[in-house]
Amino acid sequence: MKNKLVSLLFLLWLLITLVACKPKEPTVQNNIVIGFSQSGTESSWRKAHTTSILDGLKKNKYQVIYRNGLMDQERQIQDIRSFIAYRVDMIVFTPLTKDGWEPVLKEAEQAGIDVILVDRDINSASSDLYLSHIGPSFKAEGNRAGIYVNNYFKEQPERKINVLELSGLTSASPTTLRSDGFREAIGREQNITVIQTVYGDYTRNKGKEVIRNLIKHNQLKEIDVLFSHNDEMTLGALDALKETAIQPGKDLIIVTIDGQENIIEELRAGRVNCVVECNPQAGYYVARAIERRLDGDNKQIPHEIYMPETVFSDQGDLDSIPTRNY
Repeated sequence: MKNKLVSLLFLLWLLITLVACKPKEPTVQNNIVIGFSQSGTESSWRKAHTTSILDGLKKNKYQVIYRNGLMDQERQIQDIRSFIAYRVDMIVFTPLTKDGWEPVLKEAEQAGIDVILVDRDINSASSDLYLSHIGPSFKAEGNRAGIYVNNYFKEQPERKINVLELSGLTSASPTTLRSDGFREAIGREQNITVIQTVYGDYTRNKGKEVIRNLIKHNQLKEIDVLFSHNDEMTLGALDALKETAIQPGKDLIIVTIDGQENIIEELRAGRVNCVVECNPQAGYYVARAIERRLDGDNKQIPHEIYMPETVFSDQGDLDSIPTRNY
C-alpha cells in the first residue's frame, strides 16, 4: 500500500511539473481578425506601405483579410462592407479620396467595429466615425518643400521665382495639405510664387503626360522650380524633360515628396535637388494602436498619430542616405 501511495504521489508531482513547464498558449491575438483595404498599387511607395502594414499585423499574430481597391473608391467601399459582413474585429484602410466615406463608416460604427485610417485622411462631419488616423503630416511635408525653395533662392531676393506645382489627385487629402504647406512656407518670401498647378494623379504616366503637354505649348520657359507631390510623377516629368534642352536640377530646380530609391538615385545624379520623405513604414504604428485598443483595459489611442520623416537634399551628405528598400 505504501509503495502504491508513493507511486501515486510521484505521478501527481510529475503531472504538475509537466503542466507548469508546458509552453504558453498563443495569445488571444490569434483569434483577432483585421480587415485591411489598401487604395491602390500605383507606386513603389504604396507597395512598401502595404507590405509594412501586412507584416506588422501578421507579426502580432492577427489574422488579416486583405483587399486592394486599385484606385477605385467604390471598390474600396464594397470591400469595407464585406469586412463588416464578416464581422472583423477592426478595419484598417487607406482612403483613396477625402469624401464619400460617411455612409460605410456609419455602418461599421453600428456594427461596433473600430476603424483606423492609414496614410490619407478623410473629410467627415464627425471624427467619431474612426478611431485614429496614422500617417504622415502632409502639410508639414509641403512646408519642408517650401522651406528648401526659400533657402535655395535666399541670395536672390530681387529675382522673381516662378513655381510649377505638379499635384496629385484633386480629391485626395495629401494634395490639399501639401499644397497648403508649400504655399505657407514660400509665402514668407515675396519673390516666390506658384504660377501654375497641374494634376498628375500620383502616377508616372500622368505626370509625364502633363509635363509633355506643357513642353509642347512652351509653358516651361518661365518656370524656375518644379514642386512635385510625389516621386512617381517626378519620374514621369524627368522622362518628359529628356525631350528638351532643359537640364533638371540646374535649369529647373526639382523638389519632390516620397523618398523612393529610384528618386534618391536621381538626387545623387544631380537631376533632383530635394526629396522630402513620406514614410511608408506604418506597420509598427498600426499594430501597436490595435494592440493598445484591444488589450484588457480597452485603452484609448491618440486620434492623430504622425510618423517621423526627414528631408534629403543636394545640400546634405548624399552618401549617408540609407537604402530605401522601396
